[in-house]
Amino acid sequence: MEQRAAFGRARSFLNYYPLAKWSALVAGVATGVLYVCLLMLLGLFADLTVNRGEIPAYQDLAPQEQEVFRNAWSEPAEFLTRLEVGEPTAFVQKHLPMTVKDKKAPSPRTERKQFLAKVGIAEEKDDAYLARVINLRLALQNLGVEEKRLDEYTKLCLTPPDNLAERLKRATLLKEERLELLWRVHLQRVLRDEVGESAAELLDRRFKGQADKYGTEAALARSIRNVGVLGLVVRTHGRLDGDVIAWLASWNPWMWASGYFTYATGLLLVAVVVALLRALCMFASTYLAALSTIEAATRLRRAIYHHTYRLGTLAFRALGPAEAVSASTRHLESVHDALYAWLTVVFREPVKFGLLLAFALLVNFGLALVFLLAAVLVWLVGGQVAAYFRRRGRGAAHHAADQLALIQESLMLMRLVKVYLMELFNQSRVERQLARYAGAQSRRYRGEAIYRPLLFFMGLVAGLILLWVAGLLILSGQVGVSSALVLAAALISLYWPLVTWLENRRLLRRGHESAVALFTFLDRPGGVGQVVEAEFLQPLAKQLEFDSVTLHEPGTGRKLLDGVSLTIQAGQRVALVGPDEMEKHALVYLLPRFLDPSGGEIRVDHHNLRWVTLDSLRAQIAIVLQHNLVFNDTVANNIGCGDPAFTLPKIIEAAKLAHAHQFIHKLPQGYETPIGEMGHALRIGEQFRVALARAILRDPAVLIIEEPLTPMDENTKALVDDTFARVLPGRTTIFLPHRLSTIRSCDTIFLLVNAKIEAQGDHRELLKENDLYRHLQYLEFNEFAGLSGGAPAVSTKTE
Repeated sequence: MEQRAAFGRARSFLNYYPLAKWSALVAGVATGVLYVCLLMLLGLFADLTVNRGEIPAYQDLAPQEQEVFRNAWSEPAEFLTRLEVGEPTAFVQKHLPMTVKDKKAPSPRTERKQFLAKVGIAEEKDDAYLARVINLRLALQNLGVEEKRLDEYTKLCLTPPDNLAERLKRATLLKEERLELLWRVHLQRVLRDEVGESAAELLDRRFKGQADKYGTEAALARSIRNVGVLGLVVRTHGRLDGDVIAWLASWNPWMWASGYFTYATGLLLVAVVVALLRALCMFASTYLAALSTIEAATRLRRAIYHHTYRLGTLAFRALGPAEAVSASTRHLESVHDALYAWLTVVFREPVKFGLLLAFALLVNFGLALVFLLAAVLVWLVGGQVAAYFRRRGRGAAHHAADQLALIQESLMLMRLVKVYLMELFNQSRVERQLARYAGAQSRRYRGEAIYRPLLFFMGLVAGLILLWVAGLLILSGQVGVSSALVLAAALISLYWPLVTWLENRRLLRRGHESAVALFTFLDRPGGVGQVVEAEFLQPLAKQLEFDSVTLHEPGTGRKLLDGVSLTIQAGQRVALVGPDEMEKHALVYLLPRFLDPSGGEIRVDHHNLRWVTLDSLRAQIAIVLQHNLVFNDTVANNIGCGDPAFTLPKIIEAAKLAHAHQFIHKLPQGYETPIGEMGHALRIGEQFRVALARAILRDPAVLIIEEPLTPMDENTKALVDDTFARVLPGRTTIFLPHRLSTIRSCDTIFLLVNAKIEAQGDHRELLKENDLYRHLQYLEFNEFAGLSGGAPAVSTKTE
């Protein structure tokens, strides 16, 4: 729950670029939709190649289809309804007007009698009944039925209701022909209702052409060819996918009006356009998701940067804010990858999977459902078996690794074995270890040898069974060949989004974990704040005081300073020495208020640092630390720190005071030369002088200098000492020294041990009076002298 909430907060950063986010999501959905469209086009092309754009005759229908059709048209009333024989009085009046317009023409009543006599109906009928007769004859005549057949069908189908059933029973010889006729009527009505009048007219023209060529009865028994998608419209009538196909045909006449070449070419062109659109959507989804996640990651990284500088607690360790670096790099990169996967794979692939599944069920619900049930069964059974053997395999691998470690140990006992004459004993041990190792490896590979073929066998059997079922359905006419091909393509396509989604779960899991670490860091409260109406601190004029200062290390609670009290007079040069570098850094970090002490006060000229502005305090303090001597930028920016108030002449003057101008001038681009890890490499002495120039440029009241641990050559030492001699007089300086000459030059030395000031005085006094100081001097400066090649400084007389 915590990980999900943290990742939800990370996802909220995607809203900073909403256009890219939602466009990426929409484009991802569009790729799935367009892929389904490609499958639909594949189905249309497969139907065209298999069925050749034919509308089958009744006798060409599958037995099951014929039975369904016969059941639907079994009742005579249904026959009349399908022929749309009703009571349109206006239509009767149009063809048999009740008023005489031509004196030579027979009267309406006479015309009615003649018509009824022609069709064999002697009784006088009303207008409504006559309308049904005329409508029926016109409907049959439009189908190309001959005059003789017209009279027979009229007599059979429009006899009085009391003996209609008996008349139809006697018409057994006309049954099959009547079904062919009804099938033609059905085709006309389907095409008229689903596609349009023009499609029904095309059917009429094709039928009449065949009737002229072969005769009406022969034409009724022949299929109508080369009508494109209309054959598929008829075969899928009454199904949901049939409605979609009919809708496409209704506003795309090229799919049925111009022959198979135009239809096939049109499908090719549409497929190319759809494929191009899908490629563009894929690009848009990927690129816009990248833009959105980059924006989110940038804002998160910016938040980490600003929060890092609000957390003074991060400044204590020598390497600086390592936790912030970890949050900004490793954790944020994991969150970035997870956000990108969520915008693309995690959102797009399930949508694509759902669309493909819906399409497969739409093509043939029963067969698709059987396939899914078989896949789930294989996954449940085979997956559990595979998981069992994988667990056994991992256990066997661990056991084999343990035995291998024991074998290595036995190999390392060569001296012991030879000395104590243990050859036979050790050899038997090794043989047992080898046997156990071989057994563990055998169990591991046996499991792999079982579950992999088992999974393949189960999948193959499931596929064969499905192929057998599909074949039976095709042979029985319940499923067409083209439908089976499209269904197979859709079901196979389900594999890729599922696998892609599963592969990205690792990125998501790692992103969820990193999101927790990331927001744990960002939710940490800042350590130092500035009070309202804080006063402006004037430059140090009298003294700097530490009054019973106590400090605990953030996070661990370790006490770094314990009631430290000391006073540094203005203009005094002091040194902090001690065995623990963190304690010394803690004391100097309190001066610029990287954080505040747990107890006690720090005062400058009797002004508590808590009640002064941070800008006025930090403007008086310059720090030179060995881990932050230079950064990756030009020399000018390293000294001036990008402040436009420090012009290049001022920067050069500060560099000259620090004896850095000479080597800077020789760099490839002078003061514009990039330096640092990604620029021109400087020696440690050169880096230290650049850092001194940075501090000198600001003319601080308090200067804190940590000398490098890496030894400097004698020439550099002389240049640094000259800089100190010209810059430090009259300036309050706190040294973290690593050179004897620096310690000797200090007015006061504070010995910081176990978080307390153990002693203070000048160098000679502490050497005489403090054994611990003398021991520290021996340890550090003898080692240092050994590194630099000088003579050990073991004699206190030379000090």
